[in-house]
Amino acid sequence: MKVNRIHVIGATVGMVALMAFAHAAYASTPTGFTPTTLATASLDRPVQVHSDGVRLTTKEATDVRVGKVVFAPRGSSGWHHHPGIVMVVVASGSVTVWNEHCKAKMYGPGLPNGAAFIESGDERGQVTSAAGATSYVTYVVPKVNPAVFRIEDVAPRCAS
Repeated sequence: MKVNRIHVIGATVGMVALMAFAHAAYASTPTGFTPTTLATASLDRPVQVHSDGVRLTTKEATDVRVGKVVFAPRGSSGWHHHPGIVMVVVASGSVTVWNEHCKAKMYGPGLPNGAAFIESGDERGQVTSAAGATSYVTYVVPKVNPAVFRIEDVAPRCAS
């Protein structure tokens, strides 16, 4: 059987694209991901605030951190989870948020899911950006010493 050069090139290009997607979707270490802490402070007692349909309740003291995260093109946060709650605003570009079942949602200014999302709980997740993005992040986490804002995780085994 004669192999057509066009088919070989097409197969090679397809394989490279698949490998790039697989790396972005399943990477376990951060790459092209630059977090910068802007400010950190503590709420030293429980908080119960309810205003205009928004409620914030903590049962104990918490640490609060505000940061900036810059994603390079094809950047990845790596698989991780956070104690407490993390609120993310995508200021420019777009990011894809992957859950541990490898389901993805894209966020960014003007996108259908909006430009803000919440991360919470023990479910591992990952955030990637195909073309680069800048986001601002607010962490509200239990107060412990030393403070913990992020926990690294192993990439899940996802079905194809």
